[in-house]
Amino acid sequence: MKRTLLTILTIAGFASLSFGQIEMSVGASGDISGTQIDYVSAGAEVVVDVHVDNKTGVTKNLTIQRVRINETTGWTDYVCWGHSTDPFGGVCYASSANNPWTTGTPVTIDNDEAGSIAIHISPVGDNGCTIYRYRVMDGSTALDSLDISVCKTAGIEEITPFSISIAPNPANTYVKVKTTVDGSTVKMVDVLGNVVLKETVMGSTKTINTESFKNGVYFIIVEADGEKPINRKVIVRH
Repeated sequence: MKRTLLTILTIAGFASLSFGQIEMSVGASGDISGTQIDYVSAGAEVVVDVHVDNKTGVTKNLTIQRVRINETTGWTDYVCWGHSTDPFGGVCYASSANNPWTTGTPVTIDNDEAGSIAIHISPVGDNGCTIYRYRVMDGSTALDSLDISVCKTAGIEEITPFSISIAPNPANTYVKVKTTVDGSTVKMVDVLGNVVLKETVMGSTKTINTESFKNGVYFIIVEADGEKPINRKVIVRH
């Protein structure tokens, strides 16, 4: 299975979510809640382990809601959800035709503790692409979400990914953006959609001075010719 990691974010679509309260990460990605990860498979099962940190300041009883944004005939999926300390990986819930569908018994996660989602997607059936949205639910309220896109095509070739890394996050006086494509464009946008910075990266690294930025959530958008834009959420905290 070949894999690329891209993120696509529509800022207005996440206005109702609680930024900074739930942090979702995959491996060492850092907080990528509110974004999308893209996978390509020739038919092998796609497994994604998502770490869910509770930063709300209080104990939460959380469930996971899965929404199929679109359907591809023959594909199935299931989810395991539990506390990150659960040696059994929590409770695994069988594939459901319901859309949306929510896990059963809530998992109690104290502040500064975490849960773990094991996402299993089997693209056995028609070729195509399906987007699955996984929402962290506090009762009927969605605290944050992560989209997983899986595409199945015949004769997959090696893929050279367009990717970026951002550090430190949270940022104090600066944030450094590294990209695999020279000469890309970097924009920094606030939660209201205002572009607070737009520059071309000379080479593959751009350092952004954040000393004059107000504390809060921003989005760094990196664009390159012939590639989908990549978005990352960054928190400025002085």
